[in-house]
Amino acid sequence: MGYQLHDSQINQIGLSKNTIVLNFSEGFWATNEQGKMTEQLKNCEIVFEIDRNGFPIEDFISVRISKKSGFYKTVSLSKFLDLLKKSPFDVYMEYDCSFANRKMLQVHSNRLLIRAEIFIDDIKNVEYIYD
Repeated sequence: MGYQLHDSQINQIGLSKNTIVLNFSEGFWATNEQGKMTEQLKNCEIVFEIDRNGFPIEDFISVRISKKSGFYKTVSLSKFLDLLKKSPFDVYMEYDCSFANRKMLQVHSNRLLIRAEIFIDDIKNVEYIYD
């Protein structure tokens, strides 16, 4: 089974010693082998285990935001987490780069009029958790 994050909402991002956790309280979609969406999953999380090599976990997630100007600028994770507390962000595109062990999510908040790109690097393992 695969998973589709398009049109899902990121509600929260959590960090621990070796993991980055994205929370999707409204869920996301399960897909079959052909990529067709088959089931709406609820109360979902994605746990990214990171190959830290002694570096702080915050070094492995970066965020760029764009407001009305259309130009992207890098912001601190704490700044983005503050924005996330004000409004969930809808995922409209996701990219996986297996040779670089990287995931990129393009997200937006209509309420805040902000687009963002979230990059997660040096991914060792990914676990999808849902009800």
